[in-house]
Amino acid sequence: MKNTVVITILMLACIVGMAMAQTKSPEQILELVRDISLPGDDIKSLAFDMHMNLPMPLSILCQVRYAAPDQYSLHVFDNYDQTPVLIIIGRTAMINDPFAESLTLIASAGVAFDLVPRGTEYNAQFAFNMPVDGEIKNRIELDFKTMFSRVTENVVVQSTSSDTLLFAGLTEQKSRCSAVFAPDDKFALREVALFVEEEQASVLALKNIRVDAATEAVVAVFPLPQLASSAVALNHIEPQGMIDTAMVATTVIKAVFARSAIRNEPLRENLESMLNQKIDWSEIEKADAARSEKLRQIFKPL
Repeated sequence: MKNTVVITILMLACIVGMAMAQTKSPEQILELVRDISLPGDDIKSLAFDMHMNLPMPLSILCQVRYAAPDQYSLHVFDNYDQTPVLIIIGRTAMINDPFAESLTLIASAGVAFDLVPRGTEYNAQFAFNMPVDGEIKNRIELDFKTMFSRVTENVVVQSTSSDTLLFAGLTEQKSRCSAVFAPDDKFALREVALFVEEEQASVLALKNIRVDAATEAVVAVFPLPQLASSAVALNHIEPQGMIDTAMVATTVIKAVFARSAIRNEPLRENLESMLNQKIDWSEIEKADAARSEKLRQIFKPL
């Protein structure tokens, strides 16, 4: 009887061991990390959702989609209520700035998204690119190798399921990184999150990373008829040379700050000082509420 019990325990241990992904060393995890650069890389599709959270408060959901050879889309929402602040679909860009009397629509726009190091920090920038010599320029740059090469302290790797591993560690600046890998996938990284020291919530997280997914689709047609019938005021702008990526990202973040300030009175004075103008917040709130309700019916998170 004792032998039977021992054999049963051993069999259960073997089954559990087979059910969990085989743990790898930190060095082996680094070998799984790949960068992504579009256009250029030979991939059929790409999708991910980026969450940016800052204690201002500022919370952004940014969704990037790509399907070969040249379909790109970018959806950026105020994550408080999923109101769109920047949308790029079918080469048309829309900016929803609560301080503007109308939506800005820009024809012939391309997607620009960068997740790259800036000194010791990692920055995510998203925007639209204007045509160069009449040609749309889309760009996605994800530098994961540098990100993981900086995680050198207290590194741990452990199995979490039958096909995934959890990676976690600190940088020299005590920023924390955690990630989920599926070692058997063509693109192993499924999600990654960055934390600043002493903060429990991530400041930046990429989730639902999918490369060459068989069912991936990209929204290709901008819903201009729906916008036109919504009675939202529109301001159409034709392409005029290059627009700086950082400037567009700043405009979008300003729009999200403005929406945060509507809900958080202490932010208002700081924003007025930054913009060097006095703002009628009751009017901004009223106009934003009416416009946002209509936009949320047309643009929803993917």
